[in-house]
Amino acid sequence: MDRSYPQRLIEVDLPIKRISAHARREKSIRHGHISTLHIWWARRPLAACRAVICAALWPDPADPLCPQAFRDKAVECITTFANKATSNRELAASCSQESLARWVTLAKPENRLDPTNPAHLDVLRSALLDFIADFANWDNSTVREYLGTSRALTQAAHEALGGVPGTRPLVVDLFAGGGSIPLEALRVGADAFASDLNPVAVLLNKVVLEYIPKYGQRLADEVRKWGEWIRQEAEKELAEFYPKDPDGATPIAYLWARTIQCEGPGCGVEVPLIRSPILATRNRKSVCLVPRGDVKNKCVLVEISLDGTNKAEPTARRGSATCPLCGYTTPSTNARRQFKDRAGGTHDAKLLCVITTRKGVVGKTYRLPTGADQKAFQKSLSAWKILKEKCTLENLSVIPDEPLPYLRSIFNINLLGVTQWGQLHTPRQAVALAILSKSIRELWIQLKAIPEQHLAQAIHLCLGLALDRSADRMTSLCR
Repeated sequence: MDRSYPQRLIEVDLPIKRISAHARREKSIRHGHISTLHIWWARRPLAACRAVICAALWPDPADPLCPQAFRDKAVECITTFANKATSNRELAASCSQESLARWVTLAKPENRLDPTNPAHLDVLRSALLDFIADFANWDNSTVREYLGTSRALTQAAHEALGGVPGTRPLVVDLFAGGGSIPLEALRVGADAFASDLNPVAVLLNKVVLEYIPKYGQRLADEVRKWGEWIRQEAEKELAEFYPKDPDGATPIAYLWARTIQCEGPGCGVEVPLIRSPILATRNRKSVCLVPRGDVKNKCVLVEISLDGTNKAEPTARRGSATCPLCGYTTPSTNARRQFKDRAGGTHDAKLLCVITTRKGVVGKTYRLPTGADQKAFQKSLSAWKILKEKCTLENLSVIPDEPLPYLRSIFNINLLGVTQWGQLHTPRQAVALAILSKSIRELWIQLKAIPEQHLAQAIHLCLGLALDRSADRMTSLCR
């Protein structure tokens, strides 16, 4: 079959194994990554997107139809990069062993590539693929030498293949999602057009593709500044719901468990569902929750073991619940029915443990809940009822009452009777999110004073995304 265009590198070869290794490692990166802005449920690995875009934009130099102008520029770029990699320790450390061996060879004058010699073109192709494999590494995504080389190759390919000099190639992604593909297109020197049907995806792409490239560090500084203001304002209103301990310790986590009523004959006590009783491990000793039955008061008590000597047994397994008092196991179908009758059981949950920290003291402290903890929660419950019944913003309830979607095998909380978004949060979580939301809305009055309105919108949007991430964490389903 006759072709009128040169094959791209992606049509010939791709170092998939090395790229995949970088993509797997990327899952654990939490600083500076696009996923730290907002979790997108179908995010594509940046490593794979970066590699694929380069390989799709650059022609194969060994293809007979490859423009000579691109071969000349590719030899120039690769030779320059090889010389820098062999003379710069930091750049050499960023290269894989196989790539570094190639750069050492190509940096020698006697091994300089000749773009007009057909025998050298296969070596040039392999060098480009080695460069792509190393560029896929997250640690190299902002290294000047990789960025400069990739952008020069992208521009050379664009102009050699008929692009108007001075313009850049255009990468179009009609279903951009979290923005991985258009973001990497911008990184390697192309223009990007992104769209999506999901409005959250559109907002993410607007921040990543428009606001961050335009305002950069200034936007980050402004978001930190106003985020701190929101935190301080919210702390004032939330202080009564999250009080400090009398000894000055600060609670950092409240551990709750949903409960069901034991269906054992003559029992009927409330059983907290504890699937994993171990809270922490210290020097081979576990901090764990120990549920036990109190025959005298006919109830289930939960104690905290700090030395790991008590064998903690879970009360919940595969949806069923075993009562520590009478030993009866309520089957999962009956437990699910109880949850459905109580809209998921969020309001009937039992506070098991409070985790605190103290200034100047290393480590965390685990303690049982006190009357003050219960009192603070009751205050938040009263505030939640007021917000639920009376407060609206632009005809929208402060506590979201929109119906939850049912996604079989993906999002099945409906099966437990939770049918509205607002029911995913405990009353205190919902109040905290409502106050944060109010503070962000009120901030707009101050942001409007900024002369650059697009910057003000960018700040407001980033803070809104931060609230959205908080809503994802602050739920009754959070582990």
